[in-house]
Amino acid sequence: MDLQEGAFCSIDLETTGLNVKTDEIIAFAGIPIRQTKIMVHDAYYTLVKPVTYRINAMKYHGISEEDLYNAPLFKDVAQNILKTIDGVILGHSTAFDYEVLKVHFKKAGIKLKRDIVDIAAVERWLRGKTGSIEQDFTLDGIMQTYGLKGYYRHNAFADAFFTAQIFQHQLHELMRLGVHSVRKLVRIAEYRDYSCPDLAF
Repeated sequence: MDLQEGAFCSIDLETTGLNVKTDEIIAFAGIPIRQTKIMVHDAYYTLVKPVTYRINAMKYHGISEEDLYNAPLFKDVAQNILKTIDGVILGHSTAFDYEVLKVHFKKAGIKLKRDIVDIAAVERWLRGKTGSIEQDFTLDGIMQTYGLKGYYRHNAFADAFFTAQIFQHQLHELMRLGVHSVRKLVRIAEYRDYSCPDLAF
């Protein structure tokens, strides 16, 4: 599929920690991107009530146990999330978010299989092409590269929106460098897993 016609969804999760198998989602945001346009009106955001709340994670996301008191369980919003993440999943440290989602969907009886693209991997590829590989590939670092102001960082919806904005900039650079298909973009990111926890913030 042509890159300009591709279907993507920029996502971000807030979780109770960084263990893919045991930590839980407490917030999900997904913002579709269609024909390079950010579809804010089709975005989906929800808090998610975990089985176990971990207070130490609050220093990152600011979501308290009281905030989650009336939140739905993951199984109750699974179909809404699945509908939102149609197409290629896009994010920063995407492999972590994707694996957490797969675990949660499996518990809900749903098998999740999507292509994923990490903007940190794409950015490293782009900087390699321009000879400026020495760069901060955290989300804040990439935002600074593109002149984006980091308001409301570590809010799932805000971070998903920042990621979508970065990807719009990256799309222009990718096409200028001869990348015109979704498949080639996925291959660029496939063998460059820069989604370790060290880059997550």
